[in-house]
Amino acid sequence: MKLEPRDAAWVYLEQANTPLLSIAMYVFDTSTDPRGSMTPDEVRAFVAERVQTVDVFTRRLQRVPFDLDHPSWVEDHDFDVDNHLAVTDARGGGWREFRRIASEFVGSGLDLQRPPWEMRVVTGLADIDGVADASAVLLKFHHSVGDGTVTLEMTRRLFAAEVDPRLISVPQTPPGPRSVRQALPTVSRQLRAFVRGIRHVSAAGKEVKAAVDSGDVRVPPRTRPATRFNRTVGPARVFDAASFLLDDVREIRAAAGDVTVNDVALTVVAGALRDYLREVGEEPAESLGAKVPMSIRSLGQLESANQLTVLQVDLRTDIADPLARLRAIHDSAAAERDRKQRSEVLRSESLVDVTPGFVVRPISWIAARLPTPSETVPYFNVGTTNVARGGEDLWLRDAHAVSTYGAAALSERQGLTHAVHSLGNTLTISVLTDPDMMADPDHYVALLRAQFDSLAAALGASTSTV
Repeated sequence: MKLEPRDAAWVYLEQANTPLLSIAMYVFDTSTDPRGSMTPDEVRAFVAERVQTVDVFTRRLQRVPFDLDHPSWVEDHDFDVDNHLAVTDARGGGWREFRRIASEFVGSGLDLQRPPWEMRVVTGLADIDGVADASAVLLKFHHSVGDGTVTLEMTRRLFAAEVDPRLISVPQTPPGPRSVRQALPTVSRQLRAFVRGIRHVSAAGKEVKAAVDSGDVRVPPRTRPATRFNRTVGPARVFDAASFLLDDVREIRAAAGDVTVNDVALTVVAGALRDYLREVGEEPAESLGAKVPMSIRSLGQLESANQLTVLQVDLRTDIADPLARLRAIHDSAAAERDRKQRSEVLRSESLVDVTPGFVVRPISWIAARLPTPSETVPYFNVGTTNVARGGEDLWLRDAHAVSTYGAAALSERQGLTHAVHSLGNTLTISVLTDPDMMADPDHYVALLRAQFDSLAAALGASTSTV
């Protein structure tokens, strides 16, 4: 089947130092498995059996020369699970060893000549997330496979308590062209659709402007002051995370009134970012902004595996008081959600749905080489994602999942991201950055925890140590 344009765009826009990945991590309590830690052969057998029940795991991308049409998903007749799976023995290492392995794992891209996913299973972890004997699963997909909703569904299939032998397959559509000769007849059609799309987007843009001028729509700032995290991103990565009890987060939310769990997480991130930049003497006077993906599945307008829009949330790092910052962030996020669900705004951002690959590639190549101001960055400084991963009903054989982490991909001039995930009664804020931008992520994580406690204290809410 041929990729939808929004899914194909992730293939076209990838750069060498910024692979566009969706990454999930799970810690399993091995003490609940009477057979103990799995051997490498047992891990391989477990994974090999389950990936055969989801066809995404055995498909690869078939590119069209010169990107004259979008790629297609085709069956990989040479599929070998050993090309995608590695098992590492942590030999009794704890959080420090897990963090080292995770930093290495998230820093490497994927071979798009093969099914675009990889898994690393880490056995022999000790004293991690309150578990004396644990194993961890680190799983990465290329973003063309789908957004967090899609990859979570596949992950839950992999780690269900029982194997479901029924094959899960996406709706089958005819594959696209595979050669220049087959693709050339489609070029004129794609260009006509692109021109029509430009007209439609332009008309929608005028509607958006009218809504802004009338005060019905609030538009966030177009630029933000650049920070150390808004330079060119290198190839290395460092990962760390802070964990909180979800009950504590809900208590803060209830005490604050009309706010969301994500508002609380963004407020904690904003406070830690403010403190960190102030400590290194780089605190900007103006507020910083965050890129926050939002699902638009409920609107039912798309068929792509990636159904996201991006909110531009004001982090209000210019506000010292955590409670005032929470309320300001809530107002910004609510206004952005309202804006991004308006039909004229969605139509004004729909050019990606009709832009040919052979147009996307040169535009992105040129854009990456244009001079950019060093004092400002467009729209946002950092990235933050949020995916709830449900209850503790994921299993690695007879070991149940006790916690989850993630990593949101870095992009050019955005070298700090936060992945907010929950599993059971634990919420984690995972941090991914370039070590040249932040050499001490453990200190940043300590600032996240301190900000959480400060916000709770400001509201008179109690917190517990995770």
